[in-house]
Amino acid sequence: MKSQKFTLFFLFWALIGCSASMEKNIEKAILNQIERYPKSTLQDIYKNFFQARFGAEHAIPDKEVAEDYLMYELSGLHEFDNDTIIEIIGWEHNFVRVPLTLVKNGKITTEELLTAFLESANAAYTDSAKNWVDEWNLIVATIEKMNLNLDGFAEDKEKIAELLRNNPKAALHHSRIFNETYHPHYRIVEKSIYQKCIEKLVK
Repeated sequence: MKSQKFTLFFLFWALIGCSASMEKNIEKAILNQIERYPKSTLQDIYKNFFQARFGAEHAIPDKEVAEDYLMYELSGLHEFDNDTIIEIIGWEHNFVRVPLTLVKNGKITTEELLTAFLESANAAYTDSAKNWVDEWNLIVATIEKMNLNLDGFAEDKEKIAELLRNNPKAALHHSRIFNETYHPHYRIVEKSIYQKCIEKLVK
């Protein structure tokens, strides 16, 4: 009996420790997002964590269509689109954003990025959509504790909650202000695939 009580006590504190560690890592990921993109809205933070959970799964693109769109996006890059930083996203760091400028400046080829992107489409790190809703609720609660004063926070919070009620795996675009300020152009690649296929090429 004493042994059983001790086991339960140990598990209780282990769960608390895991939860605290998770929340700390979430907070760190949020701060990284705000430091890199000060004009981020809750919608942009959602996109960061959603991509970090599902990768490119929500797109599961056909290779020909994905290639056509990649070429179209590359043709539209401008002089100010010079970001070549590989961005690790989410709190578990399972996925990275690979900027298209690495293709534009010849560091990697279109085929290399496309192959890594398509391979990553099947590398999601989730067991169920319900897990994502729970995870997002914890992320929102963490943001509220941080008092970040994000523009349109209350409206975005309700909009996202409504979307998730209708579709527990709802994907979102970047916010208008994010697109206008940062001009994001990238592809999502699973971390181990990035390390295997791309990392050595961009160093």
